[in-house]
Amino acid sequence: MEGQYDEYGLTVKQRKFCENVVSGMNLSDAYRNSYDAENMKPASIHRRACELMTNGKVKACVEALGEARRRIVEVSTVSDRDMLIKLLRSWSTGEESATSSQLRAAELLGKACGLYRDVVEDHRERPAQAIAAELESKLSSLLQASRSQPEQAPSAEPTMNLVPQDQTESVVSH
Repeated sequence: MEGQYDEYGLTVKQRKFCENVVSGMNLSDAYRNSYDAENMKPASIHRRACELMTNGKVKACVEALGEARRRIVEVSTVSDRDMLIKLLRSWSTGEESATSSQLRAAELLGKACGLYRDVVEDHRERPAQAIAAELESKLSSLLQASRSQPEQAPSAEPTMNLVPQDQTESVVSH
């Protein structure tokens, strides 16, 4: 296989390095897994791996493989969501019954694919000046509200002892 190149113009070892990086390995581990690095020092492995990542063809391959992997994950996630929604509908309408372990599995799968969200995210881009103006407006309204409330005089009522009666003696004796 020596001398053969893939569609990115990479050797078999370079391609394996790219695949290892995309799979989540750090650069040094990806290099060790792709090349014969048994007699190399860790610093040399790291340097060679970094040099390899600066190669334009390697970088392009890593980016393309990473994008392909993201698309596969997105398709799988959408498929999981669709399946989960169908299951939940059938369980909720009584068409099918679910065991507690199936419900728990559905809950975990739903959380993993982002089906259940407790937080509303706002991804609109706004200029910093608009955000600053909004914050200033909110702060001034809060300050006005706190100024308009009358100050409360200290309470003349006796305070309650928060230590339970049976523990009072042990607290005092220490």
